[in-house]
Amino acid sequence: MHNLAQTKNGQWMTAWAGDTPWHKLGTQAEGLMTATEALQNAYLDWLVEKRPLYNRTESGEVEVVPNTFGVFRKDEDGNWIALNRGTAVGRVWKPFQNIESMDFLDELVQSQEAKIEVCGALGNGEKVWVLAKLPDSILINGVDKVDQYILVVNSHDGSGSLKIFLTPIRVVCQNTLTMALSRGRGTGYNIRHTGKLHDRVEAAREALGMVNQDFMEWGEMAQQLVQVKLDNEQMESYFIDALNLTFNDEGDLTTRSSNMLKSVTELLGNENNTLNGMAGTAWAAYNAVTEAIDHNFTRLANGNVSEKRMESALFGTYSRTKQKAFVKALELTE
Repeated sequence: MHNLAQTKNGQWMTAWAGDTPWHKLGTQAEGLMTATEALQNAYLDWLVEKRPLYNRTESGEVEVVPNTFGVFRKDEDGNWIALNRGTAVGRVWKPFQNIESMDFLDELVQSQEAKIEVCGALGNGEKVWVLAKLPDSILINGVDKVDQYILVVNSHDGSGSLKIFLTPIRVVCQNTLTMALSRGRGTGYNIRHTGKLHDRVEAAREALGMVNQDFMEWGEMAQQLVQVKLDNEQMESYFIDALNLTFNDEGDLTTRSSNMLKSVTELLGNENNTLNGMAGTAWAAYNAVTEAIDHNFTRLANGNVSEKRMESALFGTYSRTKQKAFVKALELTE
């Protein structure tokens, strides 16, 4: 099952360029997209509206529920689609439109050139994400290139703030890596839905400047992992710890955990993880975890890619697992 939003006519609300870790549904662009191209290609050029909610009394009268609102968008025929079904937003909550998020991204990086690689919506459109490539990249061990991306996630259902994440992606195998930072910004930068989005540009740009610095520091930490050699027993211990694998009453790994361990161990021998002497290192071990999550654990038993799991790998539970894996790998350098 895919959690991607669709138009009434069945088009997937997603667009992508190149080879990304996302399931290739929707519109494939010829290259990186501008904000306008992304909105059109992904069918995201709709508006969100906050509307009052009503209650029918026992006498049959209809009355407005005070300070309680629903969030809606219109489909192609002008019908209202609820984006916060089962919940409500309050008086001070303000929607950030899809075009505002895209324009905000342009203002944030001070560029209107094509940079968007993936964008899309989930559910009925209640969550919209944009993944954009930034110019900076780093080389690990002289050959292993990691590009810098910025991920903007906007919730239209009142469930959270607009979030900005830095997402490194390893070029050789398109693994989404994670920032694990001592200064606590690994969870991203949040903008609440209570004011004008563009009033926050300077503050967000300042945060982005710090994130750029963090990206370089992250690269230095990653380089340290190449210097740490691990034997087979240490590798297995790291995988068990990083993936939080579980044991049965007899002291053996459960079937699921055993399969996960086998999957990630096999990836150590991939060409991607033996570049320029990185075989058997903590960097190879960490990348085996991220590769397993992005390309193995996100598949269902029938081999199909699960969009839910892909979402998790980029900004959900699996992403946090990758961050934990990086932290655990760094502990091996001490």
